[in-house]
Amino acid sequence: MGDTTHGLVPIPIRGHIGTNKHMNTPYTAKYAPLALVMALVGAPSAQAITLADIPAGTGYAAQDLCTRTMQSLDDFERVKKAYVMPKVTPLPLVWWINNQVGKQVSVQTVVPFLSNKRTAIYRRNLGCTMVPPGTSEAAVRAQSFKPTAVPLPSQQAWPEGEGAVESSQLSADQASLLSSQSAELFKETSSKPEEKQNTFALLVAHDGHLVYEQYAPGYKRSQAQLGWSMTKSVTALIAGIMATDGRISLDAPVGLPLWANSPKAAITWKQLLDMAPGLAWTEEYTGASDTTEMLFSQGDQGGWAANKPLTAAPGTVFNYSTGFPTIAMLRMKQLLGNNHQALYDYYQQRLFAPLGIRQGVIESDASGTPAGGARGVLRPVDWLRLGQLVAQNGQWQNKPVIDQAIFDRLLAPSNANLGYGGYVWRVNDTTRTNIPDALRQRLPADLLTFRGVMGQIMVIVPSHKLVVLRMGVSFDMPKTLTNVLSATADMLDQF
Repeated sequence: MGDTTHGLVPIPIRGHIGTNKHMNTPYTAKYAPLALVMALVGAPSAQAITLADIPAGTGYAAQDLCTRTMQSLDDFERVKKAYVMPKVTPLPLVWWINNQVGKQVSVQTVVPFLSNKRTAIYRRNLGCTMVPPGTSEAAVRAQSFKPTAVPLPSQQAWPEGEGAVESSQLSADQASLLSSQSAELFKETSSKPEEKQNTFALLVAHDGHLVYEQYAPGYKRSQAQLGWSMTKSVTALIAGIMATDGRISLDAPVGLPLWANSPKAAITWKQLLDMAPGLAWTEEYTGASDTTEMLFSQGDQGGWAANKPLTAAPGTVFNYSTGFPTIAMLRMKQLLGNNHQALYDYYQQRLFAPLGIRQGVIESDASGTPAGGARGVLRPVDWLRLGQLVAQNGQWQNKPVIDQAIFDRLLAPSNANLGYGGYVWRVNDTTRTNIPDALRQRLPADLLTFRGVMGQIMVIVPSHKLVVLRMGVSFDMPKTLTNVLSATADMLDQF
């Protein structure tokens, strides 16, 4: 059963929204081709893009629609209109979407010779995988896979079980504060889709208890949500477990065969996990960049990223990259026998299962390597469990998931950026965030964050035993980060 859609989105001066669900061929509005040409050449009435940007748009749209509707079970029309279209404007003027429910989503343009078709396929328990040109969908689907067994849910209190929120742990003042903060974080201050916050979930844990849990209308606890770059922090935790198990050493070379007999062979695990391997990378999320080329046009994402040239001595330059965590995943896969099933089993059994994480997956590239920089899809209560693990210094139920010394080394500040370490942000980072000074001064020095594009933010304050999680699709990410950190600062005054 399929849905073939050609959508038209407003642009300045002209445009409207339309869909065609009943025809096998797309249609265009009177001004759509003209508007696209205007956009391509950078006319003042449209957002300027280049031909090289189109695969980023079709790829992003295909994978986001696939993951959010098939893995997260969100509504297709809501995802398309509220979350995807504002992100890839002006592509919706000329796109053609083929949505095969439970199987795949393809997005392409209808401009002659500029198709740039991208297809994301869905596999049960594995989520969605981009199948770029030159990669066989049949070969990806032929990869053998056996999902891990999921135990019956326990009704114990979170985090051990699936029990309800423990609001009784809050004082009247704390409950009032969280209620007012939640109202602010879910509130929209603009009717324009491209300016909305689109908060899906807000969860708060204090002293090991889930004390607040709120979802937007149409969302619920059982839905796994895409964490984008919060996945980087998960990749680091898996590496910490690998080190605990003696499979890697954080200060030893990564040992990637692609780097043998080259200066890259000196790159250590800690340098890779600190975003300081010395490799070239351009991190952008719109248009043509290393990030979009890797995510939407490469079948072996880790290998492609690993082949980027060395431009600085390892350990000396901080360079934020979605590619570096996927290199880490590629090497961990190799160390486990170069088998995607073995790596899946490893992180499920050694990280997810002990924490009670259910339905969680890190979506893979077409070669079977988990996209460790961007594609973690977990329920918000399970993302919160990962934050709780960090708040407890790698301990769970008084047992080490990650050895204490290894955990400390893993998250130690990088020599190249004292505000970052082990794919986790520190409050003193100023390289990629502009937190107002007055707000920064209200936040304790031990505050850590997992962060993902579109406003995925987990705030961890070990000294206050506090973990705060916000998830959604924000189109004003600096505002979202400031709002979440401001809410956290207010909580710290009472917790």
